[in-house]
Amino acid sequence: MTLAIVVPVKSPARAKHRLSALLTEEERSSLAAAMARDVFRAVSPLAQYPRIVVSDDRDVLAEAAAYGLEPLLDRVRQGQSAAVQQGFSLAWDRGCTASMTVPGDVPGVSTEELGELASYRPEIEVLLVSDREQIGTNGLRLTPPHAITLRFGEDSFRLHRAEAARAHRSFAVHRAVGLEHDLDRPEDVVAFLGLSRETETRSLLDALKVADRVLAETPRRG
Repeated sequence: MTLAIVVPVKSPARAKHRLSALLTEEERSSLAAAMARDVFRAVSPLAQYPRIVVSDDRDVLAEAAAYGLEPLLDRVRQGQSAAVQQGFSLAWDRGCTASMTVPGDVPGVSTEELGELASYRPEIEVLLVSDREQIGTNGLRLTPPHAITLRFGEDSFRLHRAEAARAHRSFAVHRAVGLEHDLDRPEDVVAFLGLSRETETRSLLDALKVADRVLAETPRRG
């Protein structure tokens, strides 16, 4: 199995609107950029695999290149599934028989977790890592890269499982704690802070005193 790793990254200027109750627009942009860099740092040491970052933001792509990752401009701009598909198609055209993807907003993921996901049970055609609630998809490995139709978005865990069944592909769920923690909502931020992994994202959230902001937004029971 020859595998490629694809990381889709939304432009920080358009990211994390669901955190607007906690963070200003400028802070959300800084957070999105920090999360992407944490993911780049985790992916960068895995030099045995082609590593592709897909984004419509040229600054993000330049930063990816600085980490030794291949930048791929998202020319479609139709969301995560389309971005990942562009990366998977490039990998297939280059002879990769498998591809895996993790999003740019899972800052707690480690290089070791990514390496394990890449090599775990290579006979499985659709290998999935869910979010904390087993609703979303925070890691996906496909053999071959076009094994199923990509269905990122709401309820993608169930949808990807259904696509695997429809395509008669073997399916398994893999656990990776660092991958479970994307940061979309205030409760995700609280859960991530409890993960206690040293990251640029954690340092930024601490500097912004986001934990205090969450407490201030939480209704008191009286």
